[in-house]
Amino acid sequence: MSTITTVKSNEVYEGFDVQSVRKCTPSVLGFRVCAELTADGDGSVQIRITAETPFGNFSKTFSFNADVDFEFNPIPRVSIKISIRNFKVTDQTISFNLKLQGCIDLPFVGKKCVEKSFDIKLPMPGLAAKSMDELSSGDLALLMLAAQEENCQCN
Repeated sequence: MSTITTVKSNEVYEGFDVQSVRKCTPSVLGFRVCAELTADGDGSVQIRITAETPFGNFSKTFSFNADVDFEFNPIPRVSIKISIRNFKVTDQTISFNLKLQGCIDLPFVGKKCVEKSFDIKLPMPGLAAKSMDELSSGDLALLMLAAQEENCQCN
């Protein structure tokens, strides 16, 4: 994964992976499920699933290159189901439908579940913008910052 500094909405973010996508379910009672997805050059996708719970955060990483269903139970009161459908690889992108479902069983409250689906489109690694017209204003700002010397003696 490549990390850089990026600018979005006049804010600077460090450690942003330009090839990664992060999607999360809505939060219910302090619980949500997040997926960080990165396309690999071989046509597979690496996914890191994180259960953010009142009991702590729990993560698992795996790769896939076809439609798949997966269940992750980090602790007895938490279950996560991941479903990948319509997996498609082209020369420039990997696309698929991602469905995340998380359930948490809390004392006195009972079992609460949250679910969300996303249409994902990841760029293949190594693809760069073909012209300046394809760059966003944030990308242009980063290029300008990178061109300046760190020890600028500006007057």
